[in-house]
Amino acid sequence: MWKNYLKVSFRNLQKRKLYTGINLLGLTIAVVSFLAICLYIHHEWSYDKMYSGYDRIYRLNQEFRSEGQAELVSSTPSSLIPTLIDEVPEVENGTLIFDISIFSTVMVDNGEGNQEEKAFAYADENFFKVFDFNLLAGNASQVLAEPNQVVLTKSTAERYFGTANGVAGKALKIDNRDYVVSGVMEDFPSNSHINFDFLASFKTHRHGKDPEWSPSNYYTYVKLKPESDPQVFEGKLEQIVDKYLGKDLAEYGYETAFFIQPVTQIHLGDQSLGSIKPGTDIRYLYIFGIVAILLIAIGVINYVNLATAEATERNKEVGLRKAMGAGRSQLFGQFVSESMLLTLASTVLSILALYLIAPKFTSISGVPLNMALIISPLGLILMAGFIALIGVLAGIYPSLILSGMEPIKALANKTKMGGGAWVRKSLVVFQFFVSIGLLISTFVVKSQLDYMQGVNLGYEKEHLVSLSYHYNMREGIETIKNEMLRSGAATSISRAADMPIHVKAGYRVFPGGDNSREFMITGYSVDTHILKTIDLELIAGSQFSENDPKRSDLEEGTERFPVILNETAVKEMGWTAEEAVGKTINLGFNSNSEIKGVVKDFYFNSLHYQVSPMVIFNDPDQSNVLLIKLPEGNPTEHLATLEGIWKELVPERPFNPVFVDQAYEKMYSSEKQASVIFGIFSGIAIFIACMGLFGLVSYVALRRTREISIRKVLGATQENVIKVLAADFMKLLALAAVLATGFGIWFSNKWLQDFTYKTNISIWPFVISISLVFILAIVTIAYRSWKVYSLNPAKTLKSD
Repeated sequence: MWKNYLKVSFRNLQKRKLYTGINLLGLTIAVVSFLAICLYIHHEWSYDKMYSGYDRIYRLNQEFRSEGQAELVSSTPSSLIPTLIDEVPEVENGTLIFDISIFSTVMVDNGEGNQEEKAFAYADENFFKVFDFNLLAGNASQVLAEPNQVVLTKSTAERYFGTANGVAGKALKIDNRDYVVSGVMEDFPSNSHINFDFLASFKTHRHGKDPEWSPSNYYTYVKLKPESDPQVFEGKLEQIVDKYLGKDLAEYGYETAFFIQPVTQIHLGDQSLGSIKPGTDIRYLYIFGIVAILLIAIGVINYVNLATAEATERNKEVGLRKAMGAGRSQLFGQFVSESMLLTLASTVLSILALYLIAPKFTSISGVPLNMALIISPLGLILMAGFIALIGVLAGIYPSLILSGMEPIKALANKTKMGGGAWVRKSLVVFQFFVSIGLLISTFVVKSQLDYMQGVNLGYEKEHLVSLSYHYNMREGIETIKNEMLRSGAATSISRAADMPIHVKAGYRVFPGGDNSREFMITGYSVDTHILKTIDLELIAGSQFSENDPKRSDLEEGTERFPVILNETAVKEMGWTAEEAVGKTINLGFNSNSEIKGVVKDFYFNSLHYQVSPMVIFNDPDQSNVLLIKLPEGNPTEHLATLEGIWKELVPERPFNPVFVDQAYEKMYSSEKQASVIFGIFSGIAIFIACMGLFGLVSYVALRRTREISIRKVLGATQENVIKVLAADFMKLLALAAVLATGFGIWFSNKWLQDFTYKTNISIWPFVISISLVFILAIVTIAYRSWKVYSLNPAKTLKSD
């Protein structure tokens, strides 16, 4: 029976080539999009689930509290892990990681010259016991057990030694210190939040030899015993705090606490917490999942619309089958088998297409598509279920209509399809509602991105270059600065702790001096030329001078120490900018910090966050980068000059400048990625919807061929014919546009609420989106109308 169903279905699909082609192409594009999004979401959800006992691994985060304010960070002290292993029975094992790229890069030399590396970290001897990554060479319990050992990833070993085999035991010089390659591991998986090229033994680091409870610069992980209760373990962390940290922090007005976070929740968790690797906002996964379902829905709707529209063309077929004794269930099976066959064909084509587009999708999304999941046993079972589900969804309504026809009326061609017409209209509205809504969403996201790129940050990021240098270069860095300035390739240079786009150091203002308030404040360590170099606007007082003491010159905490505050810090203390100049505040390390100047607020963090209080120190010895302002014009020539000076004075370190404006753009890579993906899938939705519209218009035009021919004979123009055919469809599109406008307003509010600083959404995203879809719809209708209008009336009327 099913063999006969499939044979007849194949013949019917082959006979109706236009509709089969439209449905097949629409479904294929929808399924490709659906599968790509599903693989993307699966990859993001699979983060950090490759370790044995991953559900028992937790990262420890630390919260600092004072005067009602709290700050949660993902790093902890170096003493925490050995203490937990020794004193808390629930802990099976634990490890810590020190990501040195937070502070500096390292220089690696295998005998052929230095290379600058960022993906370098220290890890203790328990690392491979907690995270059981595959070691290609070396013993997991020994590779990080002694000082001056380093484990390389496979690709790093091949980069330095040409092969990953036989590398263990070879030497590398890292920051002029000799290391022994103790092991080689597989590259970190793309779905691990840990990602380095080098793992050096933590015992090489000073806190690896002598752990301390300050500073909190280390990522800490624990693996609990199988029978342990995480909540009981977290409760015991309070006892550790009271025992080792409570009294010391209380002297400074602080409280602290440690909290656990499942390792599987790091990637999709709180994005304000620092992490080794940038995470993903979980909202994007929900949005993309909804988009995937909507795209499949649009593809299915095309089939339903065209199948129900064609139902009257198959009246006689249904009537004849029923007259020959076919039951309703048999007819239902026949028509569902057609949709199943079409779904199967589109799915096969989709998988082939997915293989072709996978590299491009990966370059856009940054996520590799694991095609092996599709052809795995579970994947094949899911695909079979998917084909059955989509086939039934696509075919069930047309099948019910067709199989329910009365034989006599069907053979007499008197069956009315009023209900079917109503459903078709509703589905067309839904298709274009989705298409316009996605397009509006794309423009909203792009509007915010454009705003973030064009907003006045309070400093000048154009022609500004950041050049990292190692801490052991601090004594000679002034010579490099002077030579660069003398060359004319730089108009101003300042030493700074970081680029102004993301200043991270946290301090606290305590009651004292002229201030009675206590609050958190961000500290920016710079030299005396910072205001000139990045064009900060001084609104009161004066900038630093060469005669001002540096922080490193202070011998006592009560010596005069000039600082510069931003507007927000001054307002926090209840002063105007002019009133603040000359007043003293207590910064903890110095209780006689004198406010020398006040600068206009500038954005030193993501626009997701409000500008917070900031204090600028004359503290070049804590700086890690040179901020270099280039002259106007082509930067290539100026950079070439600066590179020549760098190579002459620092030949052992490569010259790797970073443009600050490009680094700023990277801060919003996830938003940019979302904009691109929205744009791609909104275009796909519009294309599929217009294909469906083309099919429906074709059907209507063919059904009204005689009417159109008569109109043409009576003098109707092509424009008149287009109006006749377009009238009903334009009403449907208008209703879709109204619904999409409401959705667009809701989406705009939801999307932008996460940004403290955001654009004002104008009417243009709505106007452009609706206009674009209407134009495409009119072009689609006009083309099909022209095809029918161009037919010879004599032939069409003669045939009737």
